[in-house]
Amino acid sequence: MTYKKFFKKAPIISLKGQPVILFDGQHSSLLEALESKKVKVFSECRNGFCGACKTTVISGEVNYFCEPLAELKADQCLPCCCVPNGDLNLKLSSEGVKVVTKRQYTVPNSPEQPTTALTQQIHTNTKLAHEG
Repeated sequence: MTYKKFFKKAPIISLKGQPVILFDGQHSSLLEALESKKVKVFSECRNGFCGACKTTVISGEVNYFCEPLAELKADQCLPCCCVPNGDLNLKLSSEGVKVVTKRQYTVPNSPEQPTTALTQQIHTNTKLAHEG
């Protein structure tokens, strides 16, 4: 039995093309996820008012859980009050941040071909979500 239809793939957050975060729902906002990986993002508030955390989006989209009051351009987001809506590439520095590496290996008891470490983490999180 396959469970793929029950789970949406966790978005990958990249910084200038370098994948750094698997947004798996453990953080309430994009800002919290970035801060947990020690990404340097200046912020003053957590409700979309001040605009200090304004970040350029290279590709991808976000969903806001409260309407941002700060003025944004079409290619900007406020990480303090949004979550990724799929894979997201942000114009932030990955300096000092551990990036996700692509290690090839086979998932135990799986007929699939070798996979990356990030795919393995998605597979593990999906399995845990099903068991929980």
